[in-house]
Amino acid sequence: MKRFLFAALALLLFGAFLTEMIRSYPGYLLIAIGGEVGKNIEVNLWVAVIALLLGLLALFFIILLGRSLLRGIGGSVSRIRFGRQRVARRRLTNGLVEFMEGNWARARRQLLKSAPRSEAPLINYLAAARSAFELGYRDEANELLAKAEACGDDTRLAVALSQARMQLLDKRYEQCIASLERAKQLEPRHPALLQLLRQAYYRLGEWNGLRELLPELEKHANMREEELQQLELEVYQHQLVDATNRRDREKLRETWQGLSGRWQRNMELRSLYAQQLHQIGDDVEAEKQLRWLLNREWRADMARLYGCLAGADAVAQLTVADGWLKEYGENADLLTCIGRLCLRNELWGRARQYFEKSLLLRSDPATSAELARLLHALGETEQAARLYEEGLMQAVSDLPQLPLPGQERPLLGAGA
Repeated sequence: MKRFLFAALALLLFGAFLTEMIRSYPGYLLIAIGGEVGKNIEVNLWVAVIALLLGLLALFFIILLGRSLLRGIGGSVSRIRFGRQRVARRRLTNGLVEFMEGNWARARRQLLKSAPRSEAPLINYLAAARSAFELGYRDEANELLAKAEACGDDTRLAVALSQARMQLLDKRYEQCIASLERAKQLEPRHPALLQLLRQAYYRLGEWNGLRELLPELEKHANMREEELQQLELEVYQHQLVDATNRRDREKLRETWQGLSGRWQRNMELRSLYAQQLHQIGDDVEAEKQLRWLLNREWRADMARLYGCLAGADAVAQLTVADGWLKEYGENADLLTCIGRLCLRNELWGRARQYFEKSLLLRSDPATSAELARLLHALGETEQAARLYEEGLMQAVSDLPQLPLPGQERPLLGAGA
């Protein structure tokens, strides 16, 4: 209230002051237009001043109105533009949720609708490409990958990895490896790239390439130690078997010699190497490997194999096996092994004893066959025949119950 009274008083004083100024200082304003021959306009000074003030005030209001109008138009445009961006973001979010849930058709539709106004169109196109791939639209997936790559210069790696994943799922392993090798030029130590390359090599059975990749996987692929060791073991196992399948003795030895000392001391890998040596006909080296292994760890399957080897010195082999008998005790597999080594040393009686002891501990077709063969050679044909029959029946234990000659058949209708 006080402010209102003060403002009213100030206006009254200003009006009285202005009236006095107009009465005390009359004057005029002469405006000449066109020089000497032009037109002169004479206006009261105070009228001109008031007109000028009113004009300035009108100009101020016009500028203020224009700025407000422009701000309103700009706000409307922004609301429309950002509203569309919000819609695009919402569709992108919904599309990614559908993508994660595996709803490929919905994901593809939402992602493609929001792509033109998306703040990150690369994500839209990559996810839409994968969705199209899952729906079986291979050509469309490739087109969307091309659009994704056109989004910028820094998209090549992401596009290459997405393409490689789809090729891997499509079992086009050679193409997948080619794509990853090109991408490797951009980022050779990328963990996802190395993992995809590992999977492609593994499924293709490209063990040599996978072996060359092992150091990079160990350093950069973020694999668990157990997983990496299992992979490494499988690679070496397949390389040994491949060399044997090619009957390449030098390649087999070269593969083994190329292993680190840690892997050469691996019992599982050394036992496989000994088996491959035996298959390829190098029993002398196989005997050395199995002797090293069995001196450190008991392996029943390797003991049986040791008895089948023709080592460089049959007497030394038998002596080594007798030492295991003292160390590990009587075992059916070891007794069969020693029996075979006795045969190799032409100790027929000892061989018979060891085979018989083995059969007392466990019925085994192979041991029965070994003893039967020995007895047949010794002239004990009836006992040999009986052992052959026993061994055969042990090997084929699932014969069905069928009538045979000399057996009584039940009378039809008996007990009716």
